[in-house]
Amino acid sequence: MDITALVLTAITAVLALVTIVLLVVVLRSNAHQQHEMEQLRRTAEQLTSSGDASGRGGTSDADNEDRPAGALESVGVVVNPSKFDDPSQFRRNVESSIRLAGISDVRFYETSPDDPGRGQALQAIEDGCDLVFAAGGDGTVRMVAGALASTDVRMAILPVGTGNLLARNIDVPLNSPEAAVAAALTGHDHPVDVGWLRTGMSEEEARTADKQVFLVMAGYGADAEMIGNTDPELKKRMGWIAYVVGGVRTILGRSQYVHVALPDGSRHQLKARTVIIGNVGKLPGGLVLMPDATIDNGRLEVLVAGWRGAAGFGQVVTKLVNPRLPGGVKLSTMERYLTASVRVATTKPQPVQLDGDTAAEATHMIATIDAGSLVLRVPSRH
Repeated sequence: MDITALVLTAITAVLALVTIVLLVVVLRSNAHQQHEMEQLRRTAEQLTSSGDASGRGGTSDADNEDRPAGALESVGVVVNPSKFDDPSQFRRNVESSIRLAGISDVRFYETSPDDPGRGQALQAIEDGCDLVFAAGGDGTVRMVAGALASTDVRMAILPVGTGNLLARNIDVPLNSPEAAVAAALTGHDHPVDVGWLRTGMSEEEARTADKQVFLVMAGYGADAEMIGNTDPELKKRMGWIAYVVGGVRTILGRSQYVHVALPDGSRHQLKARTVIIGNVGKLPGGLVLMPDATIDNGRLEVLVAGWRGAAGFGQVVTKLVNPRLPGGVKLSTMERYLTASVRVATTKPQPVQLDGDTAAEATHMIATIDAGSLVLRVPSRH
């Protein structure tokens, strides 16, 4: 067997192994989701029964004492219609699930290319909704969150996007909108942190720029390039794995010098391929990118990573999967900081991303955290 055939055989074996692992993960996840959905439906039915016994469609004052999340009278659903083949069917299913819990006032608000969620969430607040679902991907979630932050209106997630990173980090069911609705309506209120990012081509421009919200991760460099390189049609067909395909083109890029300034007055000059600022740390597939990034600790985790070529990138991945493994020739660097704010600067403009949405290139970023400013409905087990 010549070397070419040997290499092709090895590649085929690796791809087959990866496919089997992914299949097992999916099957286990689906079985878990089905079991969980049945449990949540039973809980919702119990809530309905208690509402009927009190003589109204919702809950009595006595019931409210047993529900730390508080009663819900009106629910709004901000929907990104581009995520569905049949938005009308989705609305009927969601409305039916909400009414199952004894809530009769259900309002829907569709996003548009000109307004991807913020205006609709503000309208829901004006209409008196107690709880607003964000039905879409992480982009829809962050737009709704930006409107609800620093208000007493609660937010929940109906994950129907590609990454659904925030939903993954708070254990929202991913494969069933009905189960996600039940998880929110039978869950509890949890104050969570909201990240804000300002960017510009100078420090002054960044300082005076409008702030942009993020709940998952923001940053610039290779991660933003990966998102920009990912084919939207491929995302629809392959889900989050499409990002891996898009990321192949970013591996061989060159690192740049970046300056990181922290509130304690320390300054750090590093050579980096990417700078990621995380409010949560879990990625699809169970990979924990930022172990200290939790959504309620009042801090952001800053990851500054650089590497040389594919081998250097492999070292970065190895460190993420198992930091205890010994390294060989050092072809990568990785530094982490846990902070309430951070300023990052570089000389060459870099692409920027917020929760998977790409933004204009910038040389300067200023990130801050607004601790506990958003009331998020999370599943009872979280």
